[in-house]
Amino acid sequence: MLRHSWTGNSPSQGTWQGSKAKTFYVMRLSSSYPRPTLGVVMVLLTLLQTFGLYIFLKGFLLTRQTLDLKGHFYEPWERFPLHQDHAEPMPSLVPARQPFKRAVIIVIDALRFDFLLNMPNTTANPFFHNHLPIIQHLQQTRPASSLLFQSRADPPTTTTQRIKGLMTGSLPTFIDAGGNFASSAVGEDHLLRHINDQFEKIYFMGDDTWIHLFPESLNRPDRVFGSDSFKMFDLHTVDNRILSRLWPLMEQQDDEWEVAIAHFLGVDHCGHTYGPSHSHMTAKLTQMNGVIERLVSHIDEDTLLVLMGDHGMSVEGDHGGESPEEVMSGLFLYSGRNLTTARTEGDDGEYYRGLLRRIHSSRAGTLGYDFQSIEERLGYDASAHPMISQIHLVPTLSYLLNMPIPFGNLGGIIPDLLLSAHNPSNKAATLIHIVEQFRINTLQVYDYLTHYFDQTHHQGFSPQKLAPMLQHLYQAEEQMLELTKQASFSAAATATAAAAAGAVHNDFEDERLIAKLEQVILDYDMFLMTTIKYCEAIWAQFDVGCMFVGILLLCWSTCTTLWLVQHRRMTFQHASTLAIRLCAVGVGLMMLRHNALPGSMQNRGWFEKMEPLDWIGVCCALAVATMTLGMNYKVDRPLQSARDWAVLIVAAVCQGVTLASNSFVIWEDRIIRFLLATLCVWWMSRIVRSGRTRELILAPLLVLGWVRLTGLTGQCREEQFPHCVYIHGGHINTDMYICGVLLFCLVVMVILSRMFAQRVGNTKIAVYIYQMSLYLIFARLAMDVYDGAHDTPLIQQLVTITHLSPELLQKLLNVYAPRGVYAVTVGSTLVFVWKMIRQANGAADDRQGWRKEGCWTALFLWSAMLAMLQKPLGSLIVLTAPYLIGLLAQDQSNLLIRLVLVHCLGHHIFFVTGHQVIFTSLPWKAAFIGFDDMNYYGGGILVLLSTLTGYILSWIGWAVLLAENGGPQQRQPFVLLLALLQSIPTFLSAVFILVLRRHLMTWKIFAPRFLLQAILAVGSHLAAVMLQYLS
Repeated sequence: MLRHSWTGNSPSQGTWQGSKAKTFYVMRLSSSYPRPTLGVVMVLLTLLQTFGLYIFLKGFLLTRQTLDLKGHFYEPWERFPLHQDHAEPMPSLVPARQPFKRAVIIVIDALRFDFLLNMPNTTANPFFHNHLPIIQHLQQTRPASSLLFQSRADPPTTTTQRIKGLMTGSLPTFIDAGGNFASSAVGEDHLLRHINDQFEKIYFMGDDTWIHLFPESLNRPDRVFGSDSFKMFDLHTVDNRILSRLWPLMEQQDDEWEVAIAHFLGVDHCGHTYGPSHSHMTAKLTQMNGVIERLVSHIDEDTLLVLMGDHGMSVEGDHGGESPEEVMSGLFLYSGRNLTTARTEGDDGEYYRGLLRRIHSSRAGTLGYDFQSIEERLGYDASAHPMISQIHLVPTLSYLLNMPIPFGNLGGIIPDLLLSAHNPSNKAATLIHIVEQFRINTLQVYDYLTHYFDQTHHQGFSPQKLAPMLQHLYQAEEQMLELTKQASFSAAATATAAAAAGAVHNDFEDERLIAKLEQVILDYDMFLMTTIKYCEAIWAQFDVGCMFVGILLLCWSTCTTLWLVQHRRMTFQHASTLAIRLCAVGVGLMMLRHNALPGSMQNRGWFEKMEPLDWIGVCCALAVATMTLGMNYKVDRPLQSARDWAVLIVAAVCQGVTLASNSFVIWEDRIIRFLLATLCVWWMSRIVRSGRTRELILAPLLVLGWVRLTGLTGQCREEQFPHCVYIHGGHINTDMYICGVLLFCLVVMVILSRMFAQRVGNTKIAVYIYQMSLYLIFARLAMDVYDGAHDTPLIQQLVTITHLSPELLQKLLNVYAPRGVYAVTVGSTLVFVWKMIRQANGAADDRQGWRKEGCWTALFLWSAMLAMLQKPLGSLIVLTAPYLIGLLAQDQSNLLIRLVLVHCLGHHIFFVTGHQVIFTSLPWKAAFIGFDDMNYYGGGILVLLSTLTGYILSWIGWAVLLAENGGPQQRQPFVLLLALLQSIPTFLSAVFILVLRRHLMTWKIFAPRFLLQAILAVGSHLAAVMLQYLS
């Protein structure tokens, strides 16, 4: 047995033996261990939480793997039949149509389908309906040469992802939406690559996103004219630059150009800036109508005009989500020659229209298109127009321009375009031609699926998993094999070949043969459509093992924080022993993953994304969390009863549980208002019981009234219609409303200026800075409100009055003024932090005074800066936040309730300032406040600040209340509570995401909500660290 001896009279000098000696040795070791501050503990918990989220998201947000293989031409009957080992090749039975020699591809950004229709006056919106009459005119006068389709975009409906889909024919993944700002080159086969191989003289003009995505194809400075796509407030510059290049090009000789691509941005920018229901939208659509009219005059029989939108436009004028308004865009094809025979009169035309209806109906049913929702939201008969997936354009253009289909395409060729190559009365020849082109499309998709499995080993693409789709393909192959052995098919093929050679007139027709060919077409098409549907469901390759490890780390982080809130401790010896064991378990798991993982887990991709460094990080994270439990630091008992703490922890758990229900997530804005009202009532009941009713009862009543009043504003989610009506900036459309809003804004600013002066005492310079910020905000607010209700911008009115340069005024209000507010806010914050560091060893009273003044200064200045990043009504709400915090600071008791009220107010401000947990509500406009051009890092930070405005104010408000109540030791448990209130929902949300990863609403509802929760978890931990170090 280990012995330690000491001699002397005292226990520390005497002789100790056995277990007593060991106990004393451990006590000495524990006491000699450096006692960390709570700030160190919070830093460790922040790192643990962040690393857990990183590991979880690594397993959850996986992008589709791209294959850099190039598509090639297929013979229609090569490898026939696919389901047999021996091939029976046949020559092409029907020659392909003559391809177009030239193509004009026009993309009008955010061209929603109903913009193209001739809507009845009773349902038409005067701002964006019936302003493209050229489309209806061409359909009536040239029905066989003009085709109009509903083109459904695959969400996320961001421009970058839609351009990728339009050129590659591939499906996007959820995380791809994050690439809309920073576009990187496409790493897979695409149409532009084949256009470059097929044509020499290619011109591009417009949105420079194309140049970033396809730099190897658009690399001729003398033929490529890109424009910045992110200047949302500029409606005309990009479009006018396009027209200055497009018209001279069209006027040249035909041999001077072969393919011209133009991407107009004015309609999209108008939607982002003013919304669709605005006179500027009318002007832009009218301009586009004139462009199309002039273009049509240059389209001859050898030229194809493709007019399309990349996505739709929401009610607010935005896009990015998957509402009917956002996904429904238009596709219009026109040429000087006939494009289809289905629009002709007579029995033949009727037959082909019936066949096309069967094909389109089958596609719509397989892909799950909701016609009723479209009719309810957009007000037109969706079943009256054929609907296609946007990726169907890729194989269709490949066919029309005689190019190989890009290797990664999943789209199916549009059958309407296959009906013009032959005599319409020769149904057998026409149907055989459709069969051949569908089989070429099928071969390309089949090869892609095969290569994808061979190179990625994704079990979702194994032959066993693909068997249900392949069954349709093999059935079509078997039917065609039987047809080739029948005399009727041989006779039809011979007659078709003779007719193609001009030898005889072919009037061969066999009803049974026609019916069988129709079934073959439907089977090939069913394979293509079921493949799209399957890939939409299976594309997210979840690493369940990685997600489970992330959940384990989040659970450990949450439990550690909860343990510390309860002030329980382990001895250093126990903590270190447990940490060593956890490290050993982590090392064992890593070895198991790389050497002895069961085959079933390997086949499912478990731990596939976990690198050795990730395993080392997991071991260290678990060890650090365990060591944190044993760190002996002193914390006073909380100011409130244990019952209050228990109630709040249970409430946090309940909030986390609501994240498992899509209905609760959808109506979270209403739930938060109910929770705030409940907390206000709880606070009032405490005040009444304390006997201080007269002095303090007004504060919770005013907070409750503010919550109810501001709850009238916000933004509706798609799923909330028609039960959601909010007041928004579009309602401020008359001079009376404008004057009322601006007058109210002035009153609020005067009150806030006086309140700030009272809070900061003698710091007059801070008051002046804050007042200057309010003046700048008021000027921008007046400009935004006025421009939203008038055709002539306010800045032009100011130019007339002041005789100043419009460029100077534009720079002053949109660039220099916001930058001044940014500089003042950040600079004041840094000064406050520097003074707190200098006061670290000063007198407690001086330090407390600086803390109060600094926290109030930060609250007022940050509220002013964040208000500038919001819409007009949102700005007013944000500016009133300091007054609200002032009401909460009046009470010197019930701190716990008031802190949780501030926490919930952050959620409430998020919703009432026009945000929702959907991509559509992302405030892209904020990225350009203070910048002339797009700055990816600065713009991204501004978008993040605008989105998190409510939460940032709640974190600063938390600091204000803690500065007004108690000393540093009394504040420490509340610092832990700040992190805990976000850790619990984050952990539970991760669990629900794992369980519901194949749920129908995972990517539409649960995934965006989890991403927001992850950001809030990291942000709250960082805020807790700042609070502790500034205490």
